[in-house]
Amino acid sequence: SGEWLGGRVVALYDRTLEFDSEQLGITAIAWDDVVELRTARVLQVRPLEGTPAAGQVIVRQGRVSVMDGRNTLFAQQAVVSLTAGEAGEANYWAGELSGNLNLQSGNSDSQRLNLRAFAQRRTVQQRITLEYIGNYDRTDGEETQNNHRLSGDWDRFITDRLFWSPLSGEAYKDKFQNIAYRITLGPGIGYQLVDTADTTWRISGGPAYTHTWFEQVNAGEDDNESSLALLAKTRVEHALTGNIDLWYDYRFLLGADETGGYSHRMELGSAFDIIGDLDFRASYIWDYISDPIENAQGVAPARDDSQLLLGVGYSF
Repeated sequence: SGEWLGGRVVALYDRTLEFDSEQLGITAIAWDDVVELRTARVLQVRPLEGTPAAGQVIVRQGRVSVMDGRNTLFAQQAVVSLTAGEAGEANYWAGELSGNLNLQSGNSDSQRLNLRAFAQRRTVQQRITLEYIGNYDRTDGEETQNNHRLSGDWDRFITDRLFWSPLSGEAYKDKFQNIAYRITLGPGIGYQLVDTADTTWRISGGPAYTHTWFEQVNAGEDDNESSLALLAKTRVEHALTGNIDLWYDYRFLLGADETGGYSHRMELGSAFDIIGDLDFRASYIWDYISDPIENAQGVAPARDDSQLLLGVGYSF
């Protein structure tokens, strides 16, 4: 339209440039409608093909010029993302830490602890994600819950949407599911169905190898089993408003009956900003295993475990 805006480039994703100005706030502009752009600060520029560059950016006549000491040039249509900041290690990382502690005494004594940690390193070419969830309950001196899950994914982008995972893995233990340890490893391939500033949705899957060690088994039975498996997962994250975030995470593992058969983990959660980087979190988690292994007393654990978690989180 020929109009100029002064302010700050937030990001370019999914062919949409987000621009923050003092008077208008964050404005979404179609990348094809941007005729000219000049930045005072450094941006990281990722092309559809070739090596990314970082520097001050000038867009004119359909070309993106990056002042990185080499005056790197890209066609405007070939640029798939712009992100702010120097290419330093700290700029690649984001994460969150949350938890809750409940101590009760009187007619009954109980201690309940839930911890969660999430970290992601993302560059224009790859993404590394690590997540830990742990739950511990003890009532009147007796444990009623004790499980831990550590998962990780290493994704490398083939295009701006298509990626492959050289390695995806998970370590899990739950004594009340009769699982001393379960290790799952495998490659995969995935696709970023949606990748905007407000919403991301990705799916991935592939073959895997799983090995399970049991807490207890019947006499004469092996205390560990392994099998080939199919691992698949999907995750949706959406910024409902500037203060409310929602997410849905679902993953399943299909293995042999001897290792538990079909199992899945589903989570639906939300975070509400309190102040600064602190927020209030609420999430519902449902774990399921189709063929739990009997313990030494011949008792099979329940197939379903569900929990509602409420706590305070910190994002960085």
